[in-house]
Amino acid sequence: MSGSQPQQPKLSTEQRLTAYQKKLRALKDGAALREVMEREVLLEFIKVNHGNINEYPLLKAQQQSVVNILCGRVGHPGYEFIHKHIANFIVLLAHYGKAVQVNDATRTKELEAELVNTESMLIKCVQGIVYAMALITDNFEEIVLRYFGQQALGDYSALIEKHQLNEEFWKAFIEQFVASQVEEAHKEILEGEKYTVTKEKNFLVIRFLFDDILGKLNPTTQTIEKTRIQKAYVESRTDEEGIRRAKLMQSMLIKGLESLSKVSDITQTEFLQASRTICVDSVAKDFEALYMERVKQVQARKEGAKDERDKETIEREQLEFNFMREQVVAVGVGAAIAIGRTSDHFYKALTEFVPEQIEGIRHLEKDFSIPVLERILYFLLENIMIHILQETGREYGGKIQVRSGRARRVPEETVDNLAGMSKIRKKQLFANDVTREGTLLFKPKTAKQMSAAMQMLSLEEELQVELSKLWKKAIFRVDIMVLLNLELFARTTTNLKAKLAEVLEKFADKE
Repeated sequence: MSGSQPQQPKLSTEQRLTAYQKKLRALKDGAALREVMEREVLLEFIKVNHGNINEYPLLKAQQQSVVNILCGRVGHPGYEFIHKHIANFIVLLAHYGKAVQVNDATRTKELEAELVNTESMLIKCVQGIVYAMALITDNFEEIVLRYFGQQALGDYSALIEKHQLNEEFWKAFIEQFVASQVEEAHKEILEGEKYTVTKEKNFLVIRFLFDDILGKLNPTTQTIEKTRIQKAYVESRTDEEGIRRAKLMQSMLIKGLESLSKVSDITQTEFLQASRTICVDSVAKDFEALYMERVKQVQARKEGAKDERDKETIEREQLEFNFMREQVVAVGVGAAIAIGRTSDHFYKALTEFVPEQIEGIRHLEKDFSIPVLERILYFLLENIMIHILQETGREYGGKIQVRSGRARRVPEETVDNLAGMSKIRKKQLFANDVTREGTLLFKPKTAKQMSAAMQMLSLEEELQVELSKLWKKAIFRVDIMVLLNLELFARTTTNLKAKLAEVLEKFADKE
């Protein structure tokens, strides 16, 4: 799905260090501030290391997104990690230049090794950013294809080409694929008079069917092939081996970042999603293999096996282990920052469309998996409609409420085929769904009510089990209702009938 740059020829260590030195000299000659110096060296770092970064984006807008996320200074605790390493890199680079100038071969070699190691950490940070961004954009592309059809991919691609992955992109995305669809559905509902008006107790209720909004979707039935990044991520949350690996990455990431001054601001969801993103990188499997080998060695020594390694080998293996663990952390930091900052932009954009309902999905922040994106899509379709209706009746204040009603919907044929389901039992548990032929609605609204109803009817255990399964799998019918409080309206008008007619006309206005 997401395009990436073809592999660039890799520069040698000498070529890369020369490029960094040239950039640093120019910055020092210009008396650049520390913040500017760090940003410019990071920009040079990306320019020099294209060939070392997998899946680096082709599109200019997305390349700029990578740069902006990497070079940010506020908005995420992980920036402390990046700035610590880039600041150290600049200091080492200055010392390296002096060692080269005085022909100190030993010191030059030592500094070169430290520079290459620090460079490797920063490359992994960028890699984590790139993988997280690719996963997010690939998942949204799959949502577009799955729910809006093949023809919608062109619109999505146009947005990706035009916008960086910031708040403006998400506003444009929501407007294009959700808000405009709801507005069009609302207009069609009014034009077709696909709503009902009923008196229920002390309320006049205008009822809209969510089905009429869902009708604007154009879902595809084709199998959607996932990208390599998506496959690796899905494996980390569904495959037993992948789940175990992700847990190990999460443990290393949490431990590796515990020294950050604001580490407590990183949520467990963010750690988990970043750890799953680490599993996209080959370092995850390499580190896991090394870790498991160490566990075996420790266990063997506990059981009496002699450690025959010499001191030099032990030190070398420890250095190798530490270095690979630091790479794991670096990928995770980059991923966490990309996920965190993108989530901030996304939810800020969502607030523009559903300001009064946004808290209902706030707990889903930092998670861009397909199941979560599907929940957000349905939430938006429903709540943008609610927001439209709320704005329509805003001038009437508390006299009007807009809310959703839900009932579990099941096929009537399925219910009729349940062993032991008599007409009397069926009537007690279900009502006809007048909005869709051949379907029934569960009368109980909660699991507790359902359990009590089954007990009252003395249903056989097997039938209770089957009904419970049906209850859990049932799809909701959703009604969006505008409730006009008749008592409150009566208090402020001498002609209630005329006032209600005025309000109904306002909600039926097709303009």
